[in-house]
Amino acid sequence: MANSPVQIVLNSDAFIEALENNGGGGSKDFFAGNDNEFIEHRDNIQNQLSEIKSMQLVNSFAKVSYAKVTLKQTALAKSHRPTSQVFKRDVAPIIGAGDLGELFVELTPESIDKINTKVGQAEPETRYKEKNGKNEPNPSRLRSEVGAIEEISPYTASDKRNFSVKEAVKWLSNPQTGGSYMVELFEAPPARQDWDLLSKYKFDLFDSFFGGLTILGTGLFVSRITTGQGSSVVFGIKLEKTDSTPVIQLYSSSTAGKSGEKKSIDLDLERHNQLLEYLGNHPLVKKVTLPPIITQSSTVKSQVKGGNFTVSAPDLKGSYPKICVVDGGVSDVYGDWIEDRWGLISSTDKDENHGTFIAGLAIFGQQLNGKAICREVDGCKIIDLDILPRVDRYSSYYSKPLEFFNELETAVQELKARTGVRIFNFSLNIEEHASTTGYSVPAQILDKIAEENDVVFIISAGNTHPRDIRKEWPSDHFDALKILASSRNDAIKKPAESCRNISVSALNPPHLEGVVPYALSNYSCRGPGLRVGLKPDFAHIGGSGTSHPTLGHGLLSLDPTSNIVDGCGTSYAAPNVAKTLASLDHSIEGMVSRETLIALGIHHAVLPESLNDKNLRNVSKHLVGFGIPDGSEDILNGSSSAITLVFANRAISGHKMSFKFTWPSSLVRDGKCFGHAKLTIVSTPRFDYRFGSEFVRINIDAALRQLQNNGNYKGRLNAIYTPEDGDGSLYEKDQIEHSFKWSPVKVYEKTFPRGVGPSTEWKLDVEYLSRDGVTLPAAGVPFTAILTISDPDSEKPVFNDMRQMLQSLGVQAVDIKTAARIVPRV
Repeated sequence: MANSPVQIVLNSDAFIEALENNGGGGSKDFFAGNDNEFIEHRDNIQNQLSEIKSMQLVNSFAKVSYAKVTLKQTALAKSHRPTSQVFKRDVAPIIGAGDLGELFVELTPESIDKINTKVGQAEPETRYKEKNGKNEPNPSRLRSEVGAIEEISPYTASDKRNFSVKEAVKWLSNPQTGGSYMVELFEAPPARQDWDLLSKYKFDLFDSFFGGLTILGTGLFVSRITTGQGSSVVFGIKLEKTDSTPVIQLYSSSTAGKSGEKKSIDLDLERHNQLLEYLGNHPLVKKVTLPPIITQSSTVKSQVKGGNFTVSAPDLKGSYPKICVVDGGVSDVYGDWIEDRWGLISSTDKDENHGTFIAGLAIFGQQLNGKAICREVDGCKIIDLDILPRVDRYSSYYSKPLEFFNELETAVQELKARTGVRIFNFSLNIEEHASTTGYSVPAQILDKIAEENDVVFIISAGNTHPRDIRKEWPSDHFDALKILASSRNDAIKKPAESCRNISVSALNPPHLEGVVPYALSNYSCRGPGLRVGLKPDFAHIGGSGTSHPTLGHGLLSLDPTSNIVDGCGTSYAAPNVAKTLASLDHSIEGMVSRETLIALGIHHAVLPESLNDKNLRNVSKHLVGFGIPDGSEDILNGSSSAITLVFANRAISGHKMSFKFTWPSSLVRDGKCFGHAKLTIVSTPRFDYRFGSEFVRINIDAALRQLQNNGNYKGRLNAIYTPEDGDGSLYEKDQIEHSFKWSPVKVYEKTFPRGVGPSTEWKLDVEYLSRDGVTLPAAGVPFTAILTISDPDSEKPVFNDMRQMLQSLGVQAVDIKTAARIVPRV
């Protein structure tokens, strides 16, 4: 058969079984054989705790405070966390985290006394037990936990802020900032009427914080910016030029600031210094940052490359994918292709060039650029979410930091309800002050909007400033590495680190002389993003940063007057990816899950030839992520020499999915299994942003395993980009960096050119691991796992072999495009 459509397994529930809990092994002695060092370490920990207590007793705000517990690099795994003996939940709970191996703990003078007593009880000598004829360390759990701690230090003003007062006032003087500091607290205050339920320490903590703010006098405005389970506790605090009494809103209001008189920002240095000193000294404050500025991804000015383009109308009998363009507006020149508009921005306050170019790529991209650049057939309905006014008019629409995102959340909810659109092209980026680090609040908000509304944002990775543009990508890999090593200020822009959504970097067009085809464009920002996952996720053609004398940047679209123009930018790479995901959503009947949409794109992404070299393995992942996605037709229709199986289900507490099968007979010779296997899994685990680098709280993983002679199953695939000379499995930080541990997206693959044995019996397992103290939600964690088994030579009848085998096992598998008629989850 010519086409072998992607098969979704309908009865994946039949493969759910109890999860065998093998535990994390015994306790580790981090000071085995070094007892004098351990005693010194134990004494140091006690002294550090005593110093924190001394600081608490003289604190004028409250006696409760927060401290940083730094773990040894070898103690990052869940099984080593010092939470069952030292920092017990009912004594000194862990309430958050910072960088990898940095925990935040809540302490009171009484809890410090208890912990100090407990630490002193850790045995000073190494204990051993005999195992397999050898003496091995056998510490108590208490000694192991004390040894796992590197140090305990107070959380001070220097941990909270990385900018000067002058820098702050200069940044806040820009009307686009909204003028407010973004202040993250360690803990959310309860509703004021419930403060009588608080302990004396906690009452003092909240009362002194909000009461102390009012002492700063008139013109103070405090409002909650983020809400929801697992969100960072962030308040906006603004100093305004007004005689009004201080206003404190413990909960966010989407209507606050929408109407009424716009008050100018008080830029008095002394008042700002007083506020920042106060925030630095109060124990409730975790971090003070400056608000971001929302901008369109910078692009070069478009040049007219042709005459007026004839915009054809959609076929009234046709059916088209839908994309929502989140931007400054889309021109009317597209006529009936525009299905709906949000209509927020006045026509006099719009700049439609950016959004119009993006929409043109989605509607007429193939006609303008050819199939080598735009893989999807032309035609796309556009929903115009005109939400970003011209720079000089921004403050007329948004007066508070991140108020833009309140509007976005409302718009997404309503436009999806009105049109059914699920793919949102977000070619906007965030300009942050240089002092700002970590997972951004805008990324957190996009995560929340995407999950709650069952949509996907396609986000541009961002473009470098013109002064930071790299040299053009060379054909020599060593020269390419030198260019990357010397480049500066080209890190992926916020909010492209969003882990619920997709980010896209830009590649050169394939048809321009003087630039390497499909190489990273010289302006495209790159990863790594944060410690979790791979960013960017995809790459696509965004135009060449070096203009060709006649062909320009090599990427064509339309301007607001329907002239053909060229341009370049990661903004223009994003809509090609958005079109593919929208086309997948359109081609599959019924409701397809976010996990399946994202997984299909990632599973069928291919590295461009210019970056698919082992010498570039360590950098390619940070440049193009999983690669360029195939077109939707190629994704959904494979070949007879391969089979793709999709499992869409939920990880349930205490259970795993285990699908046992026989390797395709045409790929078996002399008892060994040949061919190629690729496995992708995308999940939606719980996020808790209070835990910094550890905000992903549940790890959903998949493995393809082969039965061995001893009755055990052996994993056969490697995470893509795994270093050839690395084991990638010893330490937590290595598994995070190389094996996608804790990432919601994972891809594994392997080719077996010499065959692997000893049996033809295999299984696909989907398992979970939760963070210390975290349980799976009752509804489970949704995931989609995709497995492809293929013949690299494209000769063997793999599809037919597997179909027959599946039928003999009673596995119900059907074409994914029509599966919604039979199964509720695709």
